[in-house]
Amino acid sequence: MKISLSYWVERTLTALIPLLLTCHTLLFYGFLGNAVFYVLLALFFAAYIIMGWKNGLLLACSLLMATILVNLGLGLIKIDDRIYYREHERFTVYNSDTGMGGYRKNVDVMIRMPFGDIYAVGGEKDIEIEPRTMRFKTDALGFRNNEGYKGQKYVLVGDSFVLGSGNSQEDTLQSQLKESYGIDAYSLAYPGGIPEYVKLILYFQKKYGNDFKVLLFVFEGNDFPDSFSRRHFAKKSRLKTLSEGYRHFFRETVLYRYTYSIAARRSNKSFTARALTIKGHKAADFREYAAVSERESYRLPETVMSIFPPVRDRIEGIFFIPTKFRVYYPFLAAGNQKPLPNAQWEAVKALSERWHIPCTDLTGPLIAESERLLKEDKFTYWKDDSHWNRYGIAVAAKVVSGLISPGR
Repeated sequence: MKISLSYWVERTLTALIPLLLTCHTLLFYGFLGNAVFYVLLALFFAAYIIMGWKNGLLLACSLLMATILVNLGLGLIKIDDRIYYREHERFTVYNSDTGMGGYRKNVDVMIRMPFGDIYAVGGEKDIEIEPRTMRFKTDALGFRNNEGYKGQKYVLVGDSFVLGSGNSQEDTLQSQLKESYGIDAYSLAYPGGIPEYVKLILYFQKKYGNDFKVLLFVFEGNDFPDSFSRRHFAKKSRLKTLSEGYRHFFRETVLYRYTYSIAARRSNKSFTARALTIKGHKAADFREYAAVSERESYRLPETVMSIFPPVRDRIEGIFFIPTKFRVYYPFLAAGNQKPLPNAQWEAVKALSERWHIPCTDLTGPLIAESERLLKEDKFTYWKDDSHWNRYGIAVAAKVVSGLISPGR
């Protein structure tokens, strides 16, 4: 029996209906990379053409309904409470206002954090664990603040150090600035890099006007990569923005977050721990961060240097946050060591000089306070985490307070 071309054209076109449903079904699964996603779509498409649209539609509907039921079931057993060891992954969502990641809005919870990020993903288990209970609170914009923006003069911009990852709300930088020095600052911090910080400043400027000053914090460990992706500087089309927002709807479902979490734990090989023995204490930092501190030279690419003109008059100062490895380098039980180079700090100074923005290195004050606290067996950074703790944040708050005056 001869089958006409129109027959296959019709079957191909009608196969698009179950394919559309299957596309949405696959978006629920966080372990599917783009390549696997499109390969599966192609295979399903071929299957639907062969089996016909009615059988294909039945299969597609069944897969979608089963996926939705699994998603609801995971929500009912509160799987979110079991798969995350800290606040960042648990509350990260897509922020359509900034076109970047952000936190869920109006969150106010107490979180039991059993260990830090180095213990979780660094592969080093022979370190001292520091479990803690922390309060995590966000405002109506999805940033970590006790309340929304109310015209504060100073806005804090930076990554997880500035928002206080692994620390309770009362120990964050903006909380300590207000409590100890009467400086009421607003935190616009979220993990990213220098291009993302500039985007956040522009977003805030567009939303609230020009009546604020930015205190910009850059972290030595990951704000100075070997290269910056073009996506950091490409302007997104309206269609791409809508597409990303649509996909993030699925990424915020329980099933996606659960399957993504499992895949990330098994495939995350990008960070490994470097053990640090400090005055008899077993701590660690990420090996990749330590390697950055050991660089002999570094220059920010021109693509990064050139994005500052629209915001340079907005930035009151740049603050350099060193890695834990750099801060505790003088106290390591490793014998005589040559001094560490200062490649990243030199890059910050070059940025400062080019755009006439004051810059401050927090390394010296952090080393001095770390030496003092070691006599009491206390640290400025968590021993099982790459981030500073409330003592380290207190150092930054003190330095900042000495450079700006208390205000609204």
